[in-house]
Amino acid sequence: MKYILLLLTIGVFQVNAVNWALLVSGSNAFYNYRHQADVCHSYKTLIKNGYSPENVIVFAYDDIAQNRQNIYKGAIYNQPNKDGFSDNVYDGCVIDYSKTDVNPTNFLNVLKGNYDHLPDGHKFINSTREDNIFVYFSDHGSPGLIAFPTSYLYEQELMETFQYMFENNRYNKLVFYLETCESGSMFVNLPKDHRIYALSAANPYESSWGTYCPPDDIVNGKNLGTCLGDEFSVTFLENVDLGDFSQTLQEHFEFIRDNTLKSNVMQWGDLSFTSETIKEFFWGRKFLEKRKMCPKDAFFMNDENVSRWDSRDNKLLFYQNRYNQTGDLEDFIELEKEIKSRAYFDTIFGELQQSLKLTGDYHFALNQNCLKSVIEIFENKCTKLTDYGLKYVKLFGEMCDSTNLLQIQLNMIVSSLCMTE
Repeated sequence: MKYILLLLTIGVFQVNAVNWALLVSGSNAFYNYRHQADVCHSYKTLIKNGYSPENVIVFAYDDIAQNRQNIYKGAIYNQPNKDGFSDNVYDGCVIDYSKTDVNPTNFLNVLKGNYDHLPDGHKFINSTREDNIFVYFSDHGSPGLIAFPTSYLYEQELMETFQYMFENNRYNKLVFYLETCESGSMFVNLPKDHRIYALSAANPYESSWGTYCPPDDIVNGKNLGTCLGDEFSVTFLENVDLGDFSQTLQEHFEFIRDNTLKSNVMQWGDLSFTSETIKEFFWGRKFLEKRKMCPKDAFFMNDENVSRWDSRDNKLLFYQNRYNQTGDLEDFIELEKEIKSRAYFDTIFGELQQSLKLTGDYHFALNQNCLKSVIEIFENKCTKLTDYGLKYVKLFGEMCDSTNLLQIQLNMIVSSLCMTE
């Protein structure tokens, strides 16, 4: 009798269990088109696979579809045309958090289920110990942080949130796919026994890459002038779109790793459940109809000839390409601004490295409070770190961990950097 009751109890939990997804594009501006394209593509994929819209939460600045630089108003594409399979991923993409609501505080509160700390009426993950959670994030990053439009999420903050979720039974299993430069650095301290499994688009000390970049950005016979997607993201999404849900998480990783050609995709955290199929995370629990599979020749992400851009150089290449195409004075001015901005960061951080005798090698900041402090000082006194400028955060990390200077002395050094501008 007890055995029967146990089986019935397990059955109830399985029926009531649901899948949740949190999809985040952390950037803004048209030259970062690819991040919102990735996220809207992922949203439409999950909905097609039977996810309940109420259980999918999307963060996106939402400045791309109607952007004046977008030749197809109201549309975003994550793939170029090929045999009619290019889809307007913005059509039907429900964005829950936009503009200034796209920030680390809201992101972490959504994960924790802290609805009373969120804007009124906004969605949050109301999960239980029986539910699986899929998190996908696409933007820029550097060792120990990932970027939002006006602020940063630090590795320590993410680990503390995961620990809170684990201790408060907020999930059954959690899968996190992260597309940023140095994305592996966000998972170096991820516990191996908390039922959290992560993939990073890159190892802790390299860039991730955009793909379907000019000249391979053609949609309906026209160049959009920007990368349509990110290599890691498009690779995993096109694979999921094929509809082969017999793949295990391990097989899915191996496919993504082997077909992401410009960076080293890595696994992190709890690998004990990688023998489970991707269906457990990319399908809705109540999906009844058989998923229509796309033909395997519909996508061609693994073509080594497809144009790819280093994410650190994306803005520069965007305006170089745009000016070459248009000859417009405004594009030339923006190109000149980016060239000068990169030179500025090269100069001031070169001086910092030389004055403190820093190695300039990859460095993950053990003292995250110090890292956060010096970045805030730099951005308040000097300038905001750009997508390119983030490459130098490793120097701040090394400075915090490798010198005997007090925090106030470090802050004074950082404040003085802007005087060289």
